[in-house]
Amino acid sequence: MRIATAFIVLLLAACTSETENDWHIDLVEPHLVRDAEGYDLVAGIRFEPSPAMVEALERGVTLTVAVQTRATGGPVFVPGFDRIRKHRLEISYLPLSRHYQLVYLRDDSHSSYPRLSMLLNALEDPEPWSVKLEGSELERGPWRVQARAELDRSRLPSPMRLPSWFDPQWRLRGHWQEWSTAGVEDDAP
Repeated sequence: MRIATAFIVLLLAACTSETENDWHIDLVEPHLVRDAEGYDLVAGIRFEPSPAMVEALERGVTLTVAVQTRATGGPVFVPGFDRIRKHRLEISYLPLSRHYQLVYLRDDSHSSYPRLSMLLNALEDPEPWSVKLEGSELERGPWRVQARAELDRSRLPSPMRLPSWFDPQWRLRGHWQEWSTAGVEDDAP
């Protein structure tokens, strides 16, 4: 009986989630702007990787961060009818030069930093992330636009994907933040 009780206590302790942690991801000072081509979300990314992520990074695993934007003309977001765009960037460690590399996949731009902390600070600089609204959709509206940043676990190496779903150190997803296009003025000259 005591062994069963001890086993249940250990099992329950292993299943508890860690609510107090130092790792997180979120958008920094996001705001919506409009130009001649459409709407952009301008924001930086505050990313604090977990110890497991830092260890994997130093062992050659590339971490992919995604900024997801979605827009809808209705009162609720409906899969299949929303305009969804996922922007990705990759963080990797280059062992020969002992530098960390940041690659924006939208334009294949590369930046190299001698310290991970310097790369993470550079991520906080505002970048434009386009919202998938095109042509006549721009005039129809107003649109509700949401965005968030997250660690893209689907881009991890195959042996790491399944364990990452159960390990709380790999669950990084920011909260959805929302704007309306009604109050956004055209910045185009």
